[in-house]
Order: sequence, then C-alpha cells, then structure tokens
Amino acid sequence: MKNLIIKNINKMKPKIHSITNTITINDCANILLAAGGHATMASDPAEAAEMTSHCDGLVLNLGAVSSLEAMLAAGKEANCLGHPVVLDPVAAGATSLRKNACQHLLSELHFSAIRGNASEIRALSDLLTNSEDTAESFVDAPESLIMQEKNLKNCHENARCLSWHTDALVVVSGKEDLVVYRDQCEMIRGGSPFSARITGSGCMLTELICLCMAANPEDHWNAACTAVHQMNLASEKAARKTQAADGGTMSFRMYLIDEISKQFTGGVHGL
Repeated sequence: MKNLIIKNINKMKPKIHSITNTITINDCANILLAAGGHATMASDPAEAAEMTSHCDGLVLNLGAVSSLEAMLAAGKEANCLGHPVVLDPVAAGATSLRKNACQHLLSELHFSAIRGNASEIRALSDLLTNSEDTAESFVDAPESLIMQEKNLKNCHENARCLSWHTDALVVVSGKEDLVVYRDQCEMIRGGSPFSARITGSGCMLTELICLCMAANPEDHWNAACTAVHQMNLASEKAARKTQAADGGTMSFRMYLIDEISKQFTGGVHGL
C-alpha cells in the first residue's frame, strides 16, 4: 500500500497551499518539493481563496494565527472543491487568541485531518466538549502529555473524541505516533529523538500528510499512515547519518529532507 500511495504522488505531483508560520515556512516548502509535490504559500486574504483554487490540498497551521481571515477564505474554497484540508493546531490552548481561532476554524470548516502533539489534540477535544478545565497546550508538551505508550489511553480518548466531533482523521505526534479515525486506531513506532531538537519537524509531517491525502483522495487512512511511517523512517536514517558524521541538529535537519527525497522520489537518481 505504501508504494501505491507514493506512486500516486509521483504521478499527480500535487500542489499544496500552506498558510503557515514564518519560522518553518521554508522547511514546509522544501519537504513538499522533496516528496515530489509542489508548494505555494499565500497568506493575504485577498488572494488566499483564489490561490487555493489552483491547488490540490490545503494546510492551515495555527502558527500563522494572525492569518485567520485568509485561512477561513482558503478553507471554504478547498471545502467547496472537495480538496483535503489539514489543520496543525500549534499551541492551540496556549492563549485566548488561539483558542478562539481554533473554535472559529472548527465551526466554519471541515478538516480532512488534524495533526498535533498530545496536548494540542487534548486542547481541541476540550474546546469541542465545552470542558471547564480546557487544557493549555504548547509546542513542547510536558512528559505527562507526550504521546507515548504509557499515555496511550488518554491520548487515544482525546483523539477519538476529536475525530467523532469533527469527522477528521487525527494524528497525534510524540515518542510514538497515533493515527485515529473515529473508532479506527493505529499506533506507529519509530522516529528519532533528534526530531524534537529541530524546529518544524511536526509542521513538515503535516505537509506530508496533506500531500499524501491529495494524491490519494479515496484512501486518506493509508495516506496518513504512510506519511507518518515515512517520516519516522527518514528520521531514523537521518539520525544514523548525523551520528556517523559527528554532526548536530542542523545536520539532522538536512539529512531528514534528504531522506524524504530519496524515499519519495529517489533523490538525485529521480531527477
């Protein structure tokens, strides 16, 4: 199934419109190009919907919370076209602004997938269930909220709740990763601790999920699982190369994008 998901990307070469944060925008564009897609990043409300109409999928990253108007315009256009829309709820419960933005997006748009860490997914679940104790969430979650096997029950309950309320596939990133759609669930092991030491590894995974979904509209479940598997595999290979080269976190970042390009397009041999 993995080979078919990737084959469809290479055949279709989807263009993904991303309204994302300035910290990771370059990495988001490069990971899409590495995986065989195309990238565009237009955050002006005056052109967001029109740009989306020229694309095959849409990523809305809450790191760009000031671009809410553009997100709504782009999201409504993507929904009308039937294109996948993926939400990355960065620090969803950290401030009132972000909580309100999430509520607005979730009430106005239909999301094909939502990817975040366990505290971000918990914050969205609490928002939708009107919990009186709405969880705070940050990019770096505390140990007790990290998605890992010992926290699996709570992470699964929050993801399942969010999926049922939104009809979105939910990906919870952490030491292990969890993919949930309603009552369907898969825990995916792998990856490298290096991923938590660079900015944007989660944002890049969100982009890969959207790319895989855009090229495989009839099989979003396997598309999302493939994106997570491939990112974890690339992280493992990048970590080994970094250690062999006596490198650090910036070397890992470079090797990570290299490995994605090799797995999806054959790297330099695919040019």
